[in-house]
Amino acid sequence: MKRAMKGVQFLWRQYVRLKNPSCSIHANILAKNVQFEKYVTVEYGCYVAAKKIGKYTFVGMNSYIDKSTTSIGRFCSIAMNAKISLQNHPHEWVSTHPFTYKKKYGFVPKNIAIEGINTKKTIIGNDVWMGANVTILAGVTIGDGAIIGANSLVSKNVEPYCIVSGAPARLVRHRFDPETIAKIQQSQWWNWDDKKLQANIGKFSNVDEFLKSI
Repeated sequence: MKRAMKGVQFLWRQYVRLKNPSCSIHANILAKNVQFEKYVTVEYGCYVAAKKIGKYTFVGMNSYIDKSTTSIGRFCSIAMNAKISLQNHPHEWVSTHPFTYKKKYGFVPKNIAIEGINTKKTIIGNDVWMGANVTILAGVTIGDGAIIGANSLVSKNVEPYCIVSGAPARLVRHRFDPETIAKIQQSQWWNWDDKKLQANIGKFSNVDEFLKSI
């Protein structure tokens, strides 16, 4: 059975690679509902079940992205061993084990949706940088341009262009002042086509120059 499943998964990965020729996809396991935009990189050892991953985003080795991840934005940098959208368990029930609400264990006829447990959706914005060994719990939204420090555990929403770190993650500082953050977000540069990005690439190293040009 395991050999057959590995064979099916191998064929599915091959199909996904053919369907997305600009991407570099080496994940061990890919869910069937994942949509890749162009030039996405997924390194070896990954489990990927996000519904959508935006262009030029890369996912480091041995990362786990659960199916409750609604989307990962464009130009995200996700380092190795990231764990995204890890689900909670019902601690008020007699047992915390999912055999009580997931049909695959054979005890219930169908999956049971538990509010706040297996119904939460996780959203990762654009241009998000996650350091190595970051864990994002289910239901969290990470804003555009946020930075998550290595080894952090994120259990609450992170605002755009914030730097957070720790377990649990806490605000370190904002990357820019509120006015600058608003202007960068208004630009939505991650939605520019490649030609426009190339024409403006020299301005990305200087925020003031970038903002003056848009």
